Amino acid sequence: MKLQDAQQTVGHFLSPLTVDQFLDEVLLGGFAKIGGNRQAGRTDLLGADPQSALLEAVHLAPKLTFHSANASGPPPSLAGVRDRADFQERIAEFHARHYSVRFPELRPLSSALEHLGRALEALLHQPVTASAFWSRGGLRAPVHCDDHDLLVVQLRGAKRWLIARKASGLENTWKGIPGEPPELGDHESLDLLPGDLLYLPRGTFHSVDSDVESLHLSIGFTPLTVREAVIAALDHLSDADRTLRMTAGNRLAFQLRGAGIERFGPLVMESLARLAGACRTPGFLNEALQRRSARAIGWLQATPAAACVTEISLDTVLVHRDTAFCHLTANPDKIDFAYPGGHLYIHRGAEESVLYIANTTRFAVRDIPGGLRDDARLSLARRFVEVGFLEPASDAPAPSA
Repeated sequence: MKLQDAQQTVGHFLSPLTVDQFLDEVLLGGFAKIGGNRQAGRTDLLGADPQSALLEAVHLAPKLTFHSANASGPPPSLAGVRDRADFQERIAEFHARHYSVRFPELRPLSSALEHLGRALEALLHQPVTASAFWSRGGLRAPVHCDDHDLLVVQLRGAKRWLIARKASGLENTWKGIPGEPPELGDHESLDLLPGDLLYLPRGTFHSVDSDVESLHLSIGFTPLTVREAVIAALDHLSDADRTLRMTAGNRLAFQLRGAGIERFGPLVMESLARLAGACRTPGFLNEALQRRSARAIGWLQATPAAACVTEISLDTVLVHRDTAFCHLTANPDKIDFAYPGGHLYIHRGAEESVLYIANTTRFAVRDIPGGLRDDARLSLARRFVEVGFLEPASDAPAPSA
């Protein structure tokens, strides 16, 4: 998946909103509703019958969560779900007691959803999750906020969203000392119908209610924050500056009680001064963010490797996997080919070959340039197939024995 392919996928999903409008305006503003578009295929992200798709996902039973502001009884148990019929009965019990049930980790259930999630990751260089919320009529959800941004897609039924007009505080992901239960305060009411899309920035207080059965999909992510950019710069500097890697809190439990805490002041201030100086150096921030993206992409959920290929010949035609993408960085000795799930570290002498593989969506193994011997071409191609970046073209003849 090249960058332009990711743009096209996300643009189709967001239409009539453009990708540029989404990245440059929506992600920097407050909540926003995007009207339904039948051509965008939003309602089919979990297939033609999303409820059935969820009921087939019996393996998710231990991971389900639920909420309600008007429950008529305690939540049913999810222990020991035996099969689809048992799973369906438990979900029906939740619904009968006015609980909305959250199904997490849905990307593997749908190729369309996986493709969209990967396209967003290719644009944001951040992980993307997908969950579904299924409720029956009469539900009221408690006022709450999420610690990540949400793109909400109404799949079936209708739901009313009550969203606080107060700007989000964009709180950090970790929990602080809890305060009083949140109040919605001044808010806006938005009705979502199938195909409608809603963007909610992290930290936006909201509630929902529905008069009919409702199913919506929540696609979650957090764009790179200023804090993370500063951390990327500090991480990059610490690779070169040993003093930033030295032990400082060897007596931390005592220091936090006041014994020696003052020694942190000069250490931190001197380090911040060095970081500020490094950030003024031309190219430093670019290198820092390039390395951060390489690490972030390597940490993403891996693309499943292609089915075992017993033989790859020089005539084998290879193509990029639909959900594979990469980010390349390098030092004087090696190229870091970061892909979802890991890294390939390849000698700099193979740069022409690696760039060709990264930028050419379809090619025969023998066409890999760079002056490699045929056995080196085959070895390099196998490595990219093994990690799931390449696969044999489905319309090409099988290699001869």
